[in-house]
Amino acid sequence: MNQVIATNQAYDQLIQLISPWIAPLGYQVIYLEIQSQRQKVLRIYIDHLDGSSSEGVSQSIGQAIGIEDCVKVSRLLDEQLDQIPEVQTYLPGAYELEVSSPGVDRPLRTNQDFQRFAGQEVRVHLYRPLTGDEIENPDYQEKNPKQKNFLGTLVGLQNSKVVLLVDSVNSKDKAAKTKKPGKAEKTAELTTNSVEGLRVAIPLPLISKANLEPHFDFEGATKESHEL
Repeated sequence: MNQVIATNQAYDQLIQLISPWIAPLGYQVIYLEIQSQRQKVLRIYIDHLDGSSSEGVSQSIGQAIGIEDCVKVSRLLDEQLDQIPEVQTYLPGAYELEVSSPGVDRPLRTNQDFQRFAGQEVRVHLYRPLTGDEIENPDYQEKNPKQKNFLGTLVGLQNSKVVLLVDSVNSKDKAAKTKKPGKAEKTAELTTNSVEGLRVAIPLPLISKANLEPHFDFEGATKESHEL
């Protein structure tokens, strides 16, 4: 069974209802937002489904969703969303539908996400600090007993825990003082892991939010959206 980071249950229900409609086109719903103040907006963020395009062509990890993808999904959902009573519950009357890419700081929510983006730098926020047993690294926990935010290289999901390679210094210090490693450097770090004390395990239910860490090289894809 695919595990999901705990979020708004009502939103997760909408995602489960919408996902089967767009899956045949090769897309999945990453998350959604409902804006009910003033202008009513249902904002849906999509990505390629399991690394495949709607034509069945393999997509590389991180390949951006384009405006054409957003338009395709918008057209499909425009009429079908009116059949979902839950949408009218949160957005009674007229509202705007926006379909967008997840952006450079793509959220990670399911166990498939944490496997798919192994080797990438991620930022993880927790509901509370971890115990030494939970983090599976008592020495690290003893030095960082109150830490709730982690920045590190994603190893993957093991035994319902997100495994990261983190620096021994505070995550904020690492982000400010060190140069972000390239892809080759990340791969080498994952395979060697020769420095003791860097590997931490984070139980999935304790994660409040997890995102890819943006790398602004001005060559990546930009966030696209389509509004009706």
